[in-house]
Amino acid sequence: LVAAEKGDARAAGTNEGCGRVDLIATKMAMSRALTLVVALIIALATQAQAAKWRYCDGDWEARIEDATVVPDPARAGKEINVIINGEIGRLVEGGDLDLTVLFHSIPVYKETDNLCDRLDSCPAKGEFVVDAKQKLPSFTLPGLYQLKIQAKDTDGKSLVCMMLDLEIKGPSFSEYFAS
Repeated sequence: LVAAEKGDARAAGTNEGCGRVDLIATKMAMSRALTLVVALIIALATQAQAAKWRYCDGDWEARIEDATVVPDPARAGKEINVIINGEIGRLVEGGDLDLTVLFHSIPVYKETDNLCDRLDSCPAKGEFVVDAKQKLPSFTLPGLYQLKIQAKDTDGKSLVCMMLDLEIKGPSFSEYFAS
């Protein structure tokens, strides 16, 4: 302490060196934090991506704005969520939502749901969101699939039809070794 009061260069140098060490440590911590944030953004972006889709042949009353599959790619034995945003110009009070899964153009699964059970609000007019969640069987073969989605009103009139491309991967290795 006396040496520092008298201006001893060694004592003053020690404090200056600690300041540099603190600055370097702070920069390294900020760099790690930034790297973590960028990695998190990349991970989230790869989990939910706009899906590749197209309308079925024909003219449709409803218009699809986008479709998202979460996670993408899907994994056998896990839940998949297909979210479709669109718009309809008239009031739709209900109907059916037909879902057909095709593997190499061969139908492997078919389900018909109440349209109102899958819409964010029913009756629907204007913007709508279809939210379809399904747990994939653990024995689902990995590969490229297509999901055909067709909506019909209560009179059986087709509102829209689309084909959505899906990639499904096999179960994760951790599932094989889980007890």
